[in-house]
Amino acid sequence: MTIKEFYDGTGSDYNDAIKRFMDERRLEKFVKMFLDDPSYRDLETCLAQSDLEEAFHAVHTLKGVCLNLSFSRFYESASAVTEALRSAKSDREQLGPVYSCMEVLRKDYSAIIAAIHQIGQ
Repeated sequence: MTIKEFYDGTGSDYNDAIKRFMDERRLEKFVKMFLDDPSYRDLETCLAQSDLEEAFHAVHTLKGVCLNLSFSRFYESASAVTEALRSAKSDREQLGPVYSCMEVLRKDYSAIIAAIHQIGQ
């Protein structure tokens, strides 16, 4: 899969990303570095421990990474979790939306990770 095919297949914005990174080799390098980004794992860990404050920080970081890499669909799902956690931090009875949004985020994360592994093959 080419880097362009990766972006097209994951609902991401290739044109925005290539403007930022200036060439495909550099863009591919940074996309592959996403595999080592701990934000998503931190988010899952914090949610499992009911640490909403740290979960918020983790998803906010993840959202920024997605924005920088122009992972549009994944950015939207991370934004939804961010907003749901913002509400849940002040009212723990609002956790239902967090879990609903996390289902979408998990699906998008899995798709991104699987597609990254296909780049260059």
